[in-house]
Amino acid sequence: MDLGKSMERYAAEGVHETVIECVTDVISTGDVLDVPTGQGALAKDLEDLGFRVFPADLARDNMVYRNGRCMQIDIDRSLPLRDEAFDYIVCVEGIEHVENPFLLIREMARVLKPGGHLIITTPNIMSIRSRLRFLLSSHLDYFKYFGPLPPEAKHRIAGFEHAHLTPVSYPQMRYMLEKYGFTVERVEANQRVNKWPLAYRLLKMVIRHKTSRRYSDSFYLSDVLLEGEILVFVAKK
Repeated sequence: MDLGKSMERYAAEGVHETVIECVTDVISTGDVLDVPTGQGALAKDLEDLGFRVFPADLARDNMVYRNGRCMQIDIDRSLPLRDEAFDYIVCVEGIEHVENPFLLIREMARVLKPGGHLIITTPNIMSIRSRLRFLLSSHLDYFKYFGPLPPEAKHRIAGFEHAHLTPVSYPQMRYMLEKYGFTVERVEANQRVNKWPLAYRLLKMVIRHKTSRRYSDSFYLSDVLLEGEILVFVAKK
């Protein structure tokens, strides 16, 4: 049995492939903290490429791929790891699950070696699709309103199962990374979503016209931001 194919990949389509491309573009070997690892599919991919991976997740019993370095870590708390321990940190679909994203970025900066890279992903709430969804349905992409929480079942109702707590926009992520000593080298998307080409073309023209007057950062005008589903940030410490 191919273990890699048997594991569930909780990330959206193309996210793991984009992350691997970003990782291999900046270095070829080293120690990688993969948190949250889920069942460990990405950790196995990276080990197959020659990296020494430390898979970590709050739900340690859910890990399928186990390499002897698995750890149970709650990314909503200070990381129980020594300073400057890793060459890389990969955080796929994690930051939107935490209550305090600033703490998470600060802790990742602490445990990453100088010159190391953090590759972190999050749903792109600034895409045209997400903006339209908020306009028409009052919620952002991947952050569906789940209604009042009955005290006896607040972690059981279907709309809360994904536990996406904290929407993080492109400028928020960039601010947090730079605040804690990172330089953002690259931002990619797993795939682009363009459901209505003509409407998107017109909306992009309007958005770019309005936005270009306010921001000097050209990424606000890019197809990656306006059409990307999941954003993948590559940041160097």
